[in-house]
Amino acid sequence: KIISNLKLRASYGLVGSSNFPSAQYYQQFQFSGSYNGQPVLFPTNVANPALRWEEGRNMDLGLDFGLFKDRITGEFSYYRKTTKGALINGGISPSTGFGSGYLNVGEILNEGVELSLNTTNIQSKNFKWVTRLNVSKNYNEVISLDGLTPDAVGGGTNDTRIAEGYPIGTNFLVRFKGVDPNDGLPIWLDKNGFETKTFSLDNRVPVGKILPDYVGGLTNTFSFKGLELNTLFTFAIGGNLYDASAKRQLGIVTDWNIRTDIANRWRKPGDIADFPRLTMSPGTYSGLSSEWQYNSTMFLYDATFVRLREVTLSYALPASFANKLRLQNLKLFATGMNLLTFSKYPGGDPEIARDFENPQDRNMSPNVTYLTTPQQKSITFGLSTSF
Repeated sequence: KIISNLKLRASYGLVGSSNFPSAQYYQQFQFSGSYNGQPVLFPTNVANPALRWEEGRNMDLGLDFGLFKDRITGEFSYYRKTTKGALINGGISPSTGFGSGYLNVGEILNEGVELSLNTTNIQSKNFKWVTRLNVSKNYNEVISLDGLTPDAVGGGTNDTRIAEGYPIGTNFLVRFKGVDPNDGLPIWLDKNGFETKTFSLDNRVPVGKILPDYVGGLTNTFSFKGLELNTLFTFAIGGNLYDASAKRQLGIVTDWNIRTDIANRWRKPGDIADFPRLTMSPGTYSGLSSEWQYNSTMFLYDATFVRLREVTLSYALPASFANKLRLQNLKLFATGMNLLTFSKYPGGDPEIARDFENPQDRNMSPNVTYLTTPQQKSITFGLSTSF
């Protein structure tokens, strides 16, 4: 009998979210200081009586299965979530005296597929090998902004935007064509794809992928008598990582350490280089007045990686030995974390993006890294027991 288990499942629900500070629907005031001996009262927000919970409609379809007496089990799922009246801290009329306020805006789509697979590859009296695989593909798109321009939605960095027809936080960057071998100046592409040496944020276009094509993990467990080896690999295939810190570490800077990549810069006429001539003055590059405006695909990298997330080797001592010590069981183990990472990204960690102070900033810049501390490698030795 090939099929040992087969189950279909489906769910649909309407959920709400109130992810914004309390009492934003009415005007709030705060006392601060005094004037002519009288306390000063000033507004702290713009009242929005129409503010409401955002509304999410969730659909989930799935198939659970088992094959060959459940030697192979797994599940396949499809989900779709449509959010209407999404809560954002967006731009409002300057006449209110505030630059932004909480709004219900537009419609956002999230959907994807997920697959998990568990297999018992070998099972004998003394040896067992089990494999677990999970893979997912996710998609995100801004369906509508209700007339708001991309720049009206604040948060994150100037390297990303929210625009209709694109995922939230899509990178909007000036395309970097290369370095002129004659003078070492950068060559850009304007919106129409023509070469120019004048940098302008007006030439930003949507580029790259903020979401990987696939993400997942692979676990293998090998057991032989009391000895067990467990390995976990995680991976992401496709997608891009925008390194915002590289803007200040690859030539246009006065007070930061320089990366070793800068060794492959232009130095003399005829050089074929990856990076423009070294300068301490942003004005050297036409149209660029500050390194913070240097929003370019020069710093957009392939985020594909494979990482040995965890490997654990353990040995369970015989029960007879543990009982002599008046213990029920005793296990010795050694665990290594983040021991190996395979990636083309030259920076710190292809998996870690910048952390922001609030959810909107994090959602606006999901693939932006900025001096983010890499995950630590570690090796731990220990024992576990029960009495």
